Amino acid sequence: MKKLQLGGFFMIHTKKLTIVSILAAISLLLMRISIPIIPIVPYLRLDFSDIPILVGFFIFGISGGVQIAVVRSVLYFVLNGISIGSLIGVTSNLLATFSISLPLYYILKNQRGFVRYIIAILIATLSLTVVLSVANWSFITPLYIQLMGLKLSLPLNEVVIYGIVPFNLIKGFCVSFVFILILIHLGAWLKKKGSEF
Repeated sequence: MKKLQLGGFFMIHTKKLTIVSILAAISLLLMRISIPIIPIVPYLRLDFSDIPILVGFFIFGISGGVQIAVVRSVLYFVLNGISIGSLIGVTSNLLATFSISLPLYYILKNQRGFVRYIIAILIATLSLTVVLSVANWSFITPLYIQLMGLKLSLPLNEVVIYGIVPFNLIKGFCVSFVFILILIHLGAWLKKKGSEF
């Protein structure tokens, strides 16, 4: 009996590891498909790489979502070349991922519905915008300037107000909206998958 239980544990663990790896790989691929949307910050590009991570949150909970985000980020860091610039980029990307994913997960994990979806979009977008604006103003952009020689076309405060803030408002809305459409159609399947782990 003990042997059977142990075998079942390893099967579940292997299955989880496989799904985490697949979602991390999809997330990494989606990072490569990105577009600039704000002309004064062309280095900020909209992508949907947080969608597979959000799927992971709703299947595995917090720990699974975090694992997928970390695996994706490590892969990106290694494949893009290990450098200070990549490290800053990966750190800011992880910060952005958690800023949008955690509010969506906590608001929608137990209750859903039209009003709940609107609240989730608003709070996730606001969270992403506030966290990334403060982070870019206080340490991300200054690090790029000092360590990578980044040249800004405007003073930092204006870059944040006219570039970082609108970019994250657009990104927050787009990512949240697309994920909620997926959740509406696949919510039951995600819950079923989650019950297997």
